[in-house]
Amino acid sequence: MPQAQSVSLLHYSSNKWVLETVPLDLCLNHRKASKLQYLLLVDDTFSSGKELAPELSSYFRLPKRMLSDVYRRSNGFFSFEKLTDKDGQLQSYHTWLRFLVKAVSRSDGANYTWHEMTFFSRWDAERCIVLCIGADLTFQSTLQGVLSQTWPDSSSFEPYSLHVPIVEAVVAIQNTSVWSIRDIVRRIEQDRSHPTRGSGDFLMLHETARHAIHSFETLNVTVETLEALQQQVFDLSVKKQSNTKQVDAFHSTWEQIGFQIRVLRSLLHRSQSNKERLQNEISLAYNMIAQRDSLVMTRMGEASRLDSGAMRTIAVVTMAFLPPTFLSAVFSMSFFNYSPAQNDQASAWSVSDKFWIYWAFAVPLTCLTMAIWFWRQERTGVGKKAAQA
Repeated sequence: MPQAQSVSLLHYSSNKWVLETVPLDLCLNHRKASKLQYLLLVDDTFSSGKELAPELSSYFRLPKRMLSDVYRRSNGFFSFEKLTDKDGQLQSYHTWLRFLVKAVSRSDGANYTWHEMTFFSRWDAERCIVLCIGADLTFQSTLQGVLSQTWPDSSSFEPYSLHVPIVEAVVAIQNTSVWSIRDIVRRIEQDRSHPTRGSGDFLMLHETARHAIHSFETLNVTVETLEALQQQVFDLSVKKQSNTKQVDAFHSTWEQIGFQIRVLRSLLHRSQSNKERLQNEISLAYNMIAQRDSLVMTRMGEASRLDSGAMRTIAVVTMAFLPPTFLSAVFSMSFFNYSPAQNDQASAWSVSDKFWIYWAFAVPLTCLTMAIWFWRQERTGVGKKAAQA
């Protein structure tokens, strides 16, 4: 493929690591090429499903099964192939390795980047080369920083000698990812005193929780992948080798990877803490909303109680006047009479001597109505208390 004809080459030369762009053939086939090399491909041809350059697939003995969607979409894997001579001595060694890291923006958490990194390595007596696919600028700068700090103090020449810096770079990127999520979680915790949360705040909570879940997932897979890699390093170290120096190199690599796994485990616990703290904030937010709604309902109930008292007063007054009004309407009682002035007589008001009949019916009927109403109210109150008990 055209994009594979020239690659970024990070190689060890003159006691330092040098990054330059060179033709692909020069890296793979030139006998005077550097003994330790990283081939850096920024374009993630593996995850995107693009075809890898045939010479790369052949050189790194990439199994055809790994070109399927199962492996292209995997969140991590490790496999290897070794070739030995008739005496059981190691002649060549190939590994295939993949890591995923989710990098989240510290500012708002809405922006994020997936680092999908796949590594193919080949080791033989002449050189050790690692092909880094999806090696973006973040990974490249991190890897260069790791190499400048650790090489040549930790230099060795065995199948996994170039894996340790790669793992260290992955650890650094994972560390940044976990602490970015932690910073977002901390801001959310500091904003919990706000009396209300808008819909955007809840979206932010759930979005951050999604990032935390992904971070925890990829960290888990990274630890499991490295444990498998470490086990293979151990298996190589205990087998009979041609020289003691190579055995010591294997053991040193095994110890370094073990330390990196322990660091990743500590980050895994931090990631778990991020998840739990976020879940705690989500629960708190819902509880605060429920508490606020309960307070509103209590105030509405108090207002309804006051309205009910006013309506009760109106009902009592209405019942006090309703029976006499009813009697007056039914019997058309006219107890008052007005006589206009006639001749020499002045106008006058007169009251019927039967006015007592009105009171004789109105007063008992009013008292009976009020008594029935209070009796019904009392029975209703007793029924409610019994139901609540």
